[in-house]
Amino acid sequence: MPSRDEVRGWSRLIAAVADQVVAGSVQDMHRAISDGVYRWLGPVGRPVQRVTDAATDGTYAVVRGSLRVAGELGAVAADRFGDDAQPSPAALKGRAVAHGVVDEQLLEDAPELDLDVTIRQNGREVPLTPAAVREAYPEPTSRLTVFVHGLVDTEAVWTPGAGLDRQLPDLASTTGSTPVLVRYGTGRAVGRNGADLAERLEELVAAWPVPVTQLVLVGHSMGGLVIRAAGITAVERGHRWPELVSDALYLATPHLGSWLEKVANVTTWTLRLFSRSAPIGSLIDRRSRGIKDLRFGALAEDAWGETPIDGLLTGSAATVPWVEGVTHHVVVGRLRPSVRHPLNTVLGDALVRSGSAAGTGRTRRIADGGRVEVVPVGASHSQLPRSVEVAALLGQVLDGSSGDAA
Repeated sequence: MPSRDEVRGWSRLIAAVADQVVAGSVQDMHRAISDGVYRWLGPVGRPVQRVTDAATDGTYAVVRGSLRVAGELGAVAADRFGDDAQPSPAALKGRAVAHGVVDEQLLEDAPELDLDVTIRQNGREVPLTPAAVREAYPEPTSRLTVFVHGLVDTEAVWTPGAGLDRQLPDLASTTGSTPVLVRYGTGRAVGRNGADLAERLEELVAAWPVPVTQLVLVGHSMGGLVIRAAGITAVERGHRWPELVSDALYLATPHLGSWLEKVANVTTWTLRLFSRSAPIGSLIDRRSRGIKDLRFGALAEDAWGETPIDGLLTGSAATVPWVEGVTHHVVVGRLRPSVRHPLNTVLGDALVRSGSAAGTGRTRRIADGGRVEVVPVGASHSQLPRSVEVAALLGQVLDGSSGDAA
């Protein structure tokens, strides 16, 4: 059974989406078509238009108000649910998708569904106090491997099921490194999540039961950007944990951006040029800030500055160098097994092209810094967290690291 907060949050979010996104878009489309018709009729149709617009606006106001009331009634009805119920994997995935897709304005109406950056063990948040960390990790080692998931995912992406696929956290455990799983809301700005992750890692290292001698960071897709953003914040704030990082693995991370977000941006900009299609463009533009940060791999929360975020291909961020003192393993996936397949050239691993994943594009590249190793892998974007080749790479990294188990 879902928890009270889950039911309350979903009730309000669904109502907000139905009101602002669905009904609002239908109303905008209705008005665009109506304006076109009355414009064709000329001055003769203006008096009629004023009457009909007033009537239709009143009707939409009633409908949208009713949707809001329904959402609040659902929230009130949530009081009959308990507080301690653990959500199912499907419910967690649904929450992650909702948070990763919709814009923050909609989530403000459903704060119960917000997702902070947290450390998770067995699905539960680990408070970063010495006692709570000791309880969550009763057999701590001096080496930690931190896993950061990608867009619209949770930490469950690293544990697909016993006996089904290679589980990277289990592999870390067998090599004497304690796996640490991170959960965060992927709809937030990458820079904001990175700053929060930097703080969580600093708190984790301080609360860890034994002295930490080595950190390995593993990020899938957006998770790799969050790791890099965390490193920037940590250096600025003088955190200790970056000195412990020996290796970072980026699995299909769009360091230079995702072609799919660029296509979405160009499409919505084009739709907004025409009155009848503008509502559709505005609807698509309500995707989350996290998704928009994938346009060019933005790492800072203020990456756009004064530039409109939904302008044509706006937001090209300055390329931040690789962090020195760390070996960066950039994993480049592909959609088809054959390296020379044309789909690999066009689509990369389905979401990220090879140049972006490697940080070496035609016009942009990540500046030199730490050691960089490009690792081609014959798996698509979603398959990489459970790829045998990725598991072999992580195994080599951890086997070659130093540090003794406590």
